[in-house]
Amino acid sequence: MAARQVSRSRRGFTLTELMITVAICAVMVAMAASALTNARKVARVGGEARFILQQLQSVRTAAVSQGAAQGYYIGPNGPAAPATPDTNQAFVFWKQNPTDTVVSYAPLTDRLDGVRDTLPYSGAVSLVTVDGTASASGVFQPAPMAIGFDMNGQVTVTPGALPFPYCIRIRDTTDPVIVRYVILFNDGTTKVQGNETWCP
Repeated sequence: MAARQVSRSRRGFTLTELMITVAICAVMVAMAASALTNARKVARVGGEARFILQQLQSVRTAAVSQGAAQGYYIGPNGPAAPATPDTNQAFVFWKQNPTDTVVSYAPLTDRLDGVRDTLPYSGAVSLVTVDGTASASGVFQPAPMAIGFDMNGQVTVTPGALPFPYCIRIRDTTDPVIVRYVILFNDGTTKVQGNETWCP
């Protein structure tokens, strides 16, 4: 009687195949993590731009409906910002004289809103930087800045009288190419820049 030969079908994977699969998975996870980090930065900058737009529209609407001059103050911010009580913060202020036509923030006389908006930060460092420029000038003014509206909704930007449209630049501190602009027009209207070329 002849001995029966048992054929074994190959089952499982070799160590080399498993190591290649793990390496491919690790590369894919690293790429996904990088994409997720960039997506978070873009969302953070875009969200802050929309928030500032909303605050400016709200302050202008309140100035006109209440017949009282008021504004929105954005304190020093970014990695090189000096340590002040207003660092990385913003707030609404009301002028003592409601009929003021030049609405700039005066810390000792203006009434402040009890709510302070805080820029996104990690530790003591802001994750976004907010500054401004006159369109096409290319000269950026670092915060602090105040955007005020008189009782007719006309706008004042301090420091300095600049031509309009005025661009408020919001950018990521670690990846400065991630930028959004809030455009402020001379009639007090605002918008987040889309495909327009108002801002640099």
